[in-house]
This record gives sequence, structure tokens and C-alpha cells, in this order.
Amino acid sequence: MRVVIFQYDVYYGDVEKNLNKVKSLFEAADLQEDDVVVLPEMWTSGYDLENIDVHAANELEPIKTEISGLAGKYSVNVVAGSIPNKVDGEVYNTAFYVDKSGEQRHQYSKMHLVPMLNEPAFLAGGKDTSETFDLLGENAGLVICYDLRFPELFRDLVLQEAKVIFVVAEWPLARKDHWLTLLRARAIENQCYIVASNSIGTQDNGTTFAGNSVVYNPFGEALVQGSTDEEEILKAEIDLDYIDEVRKDIPIFDSRRKEMYKFL
Repeated sequence: MRVVIFQYDVYYGDVEKNLNKVKSLFEAADLQEDDVVVLPEMWTSGYDLENIDVHAANELEPIKTEISGLAGKYSVNVVAGSIPNKVDGEVYNTAFYVDKSGEQRHQYSKMHLVPMLNEPAFLAGGKDTSETFDLLGENAGLVICYDLRFPELFRDLVLQEAKVIFVVAEWPLARKDHWLTLLRARAIENQCYIVASNSIGTQDNGTTFAGNSVVYNPFGEALVQGSTDEEEILKAEIDLDYIDEVRKDIPIFDSRRKEMYKFL
């Protein structure tokens, strides 16, 4: 399985420019059939929260149709980052996945909203539990930015047999060390692949993002890692058989004592 991460500077509050940017990245990426393309969080608008109602898609449209067209055109699978998404009058931060036939196979709305950004004033928290989805015959998970600080969510996905967990984000430069440390920890403690896409640049609200999109293997080794401030297309081959090797050498799942965990 090859993953292709788009790391770039999201235009603040301009859906059309961001969509055109993504189209240009698809064209430039030299994609191969069955690649898994990964976009960052809130890639259609950035964190223009005060105008998020204007920027929001309506039940993912028309963005889902645009992404489906790109998936079909290039015969690739797309973890389509997340976008502001209006459903029944509320705006959610919603990530979704489209396979190479252009069919949407999964979506997830961010359940943990960021108090430091005042997200709860502008967004509704996701109401559904996080489920795995089929990715080229394997189970995968998808979470969004602040979710990274909740290890129980990742463990839940891995206990659903997720072998790859995608983290789509607009993670700030001020907490870059947290970003890399937590991503690596999630890979090591769950013995799975973590594929993380982050933005770069400074938006109009003054937030500078950390870049450093990265793929960690189940042993916590970075297979590829982006810079802090450069637009890049990052590619990495994932060997899913390596998960079995790591889990055999360090059998943490066999050693779990579920009956001893009081609150799980």
C-alpha cells in the first residue's frame, strides 16, 4: 500500500481556491493506481470559524462530488481530510473517505472539539462512535487533529482491527513537539501505522501550522516526514505484514489484562 500525503498552505476562507489547489496537487503528484491520497483538516476553508457557516458544505456536497471525480480520474483512494459540513442546521468538522471508484465509503465527524480555539462556539461535536472502514481489503481508522490527545480512541480503533489510522490536522507550530511525540506514541502503543497530514503557513487568524506530516510504522520509525514550512507531496510504502512481526516480537495485545482496567 502506498500513501501520498499533500502538505500545503490552506487558503483562509476561500473554498474555490482551495479546491483548485487540491486539483493541481493531484495533477502534480504522479499518482499510481490504488494509491491512498491524504488531505489535511479543514482544507476547504482553514480555521475561519467566524464565517464557517458560509464555507460549510451541505451534507458534504459539492465537495464530495469533486473528490469522487478526482478519485475516479486518477484511480486512487482518497482520505479526503476534513471539511466544515452542515447537517440539519449544525456545522460539523467532518472527514470522509472515497475509494477509487468514486464511492464514499466512510465519514467521521470530530468528536473532541478544541476549547483553546473556541471550536464549541462554532461547531457541533460528532455524535457517532468512530468505526473502522475497509481500505484495500484492510481495516483502517480516521481521526481529526485534537483527537490525537485521546489515546482511548486509537486503542478502540485498533481493537476493531485497524492496521492504519489516518490523522488529518491543522496542528499549530507552537505545539509541534506534541504533534510528533503523540503520533509516534500512538503508533508504538498500538503497533499500527499512523499516517498524519498537517498544514503549513500562517492563516489570517494568526495561527501558524507545524507541517511535519509523517508516516510512523508500528515500531515508531518515521518512514517519511515533511518539513515545518514547505509545501510537499510525501510518499511512503506501507508493509502491513510488518504489523504481525512487531506484535509477535512484543505481544502487548496478548498481555492485556482487560479485567483489571477499572474504567475501560
